Amino acid sequence: MKKIGQALHVGPGNRIIAKIDFLPKIGSTVFDIKKRPIGVVLDIFGPVKSPYMEVEVVGDIDPNKIVNSPLYVLPKPKQLKGKDRYERRG
Repeated sequence: MKKIGQALHVGPGNRIIAKIDFLPKIGSTVFDIKKRPIGVVLDIFGPVKSPYMEVEVVGDIDPNKIVNSPLYVLPKPKQLKGKDRYERRG
C-alpha cells in the first residue's frame, strides 16, 4: 500500500477532504491503515504544490473517525514482461 496523504476534515455530504503528497487517479479506492476500504477519490483540487482530494465515503464508516488519520491506495499492478507480454503476436 502507498500512503497518499492525511484526512483533514469532513466536508459537505460526509465527504472527506484530505491533503495529499502523492496524486492518485480519480476513481481509485482509498484505504485506511488496516487495509479497509474507506471510499473513492472524487476530485483533486488546490494548488499544484500542495493539492487536496475529496473522498466519497462508502459503507457504514463514520467519516469523523477518519479525520487526522493517514490514507492509502494500492499500487497499480505491474505490467507483464518478456514472453507473456508478446504472446498474442502471430
